[in-house]
Amino acid sequence: MNAYQKLCDFGQAEIQNAARSAGQVVLVLQGGGALGAYQAGVYQALHEAGVEPDWIIGTSIGAINASLIAGNAPEDRLERLRAFWSRVEHSPAFDIAFAANPFLGAMLQNSSTAATSSSGGS
Repeated sequence: MNAYQKLCDFGQAEIQNAARSAGQVVLVLQGGGALGAYQAGVYQALHEAGVEPDWIIGTSIGAINASLIAGNAPEDRLERLRAFWSRVEHSPAFDIAFAANPFLGAMLQNSSTAATSSSGGS
């Protein structure tokens, strides 16, 4: 049984006890673009397990997620993260910027098509 399977077998009370028995809970979020969406999911899992961080540290996209978490009341954090990541998902500003360069514009169009078809869109 790997560490992930062990964690999945824990109940909410066990996760809270394990987190608090080690002292303060620190959430460290690194940079790296796409990792930011993953980080939001990690926070969601912690939140749903009843674990809220005492300290949050982040760099680059991790700093943005950290500010959204730390800057909001616990009951509003997930909604704020979802709202941010929904806006980042596809911004019209990128369409305008890439349209000025035909090569980049074609790349954007192809990536949008691929994203739409892989998500079941038409």
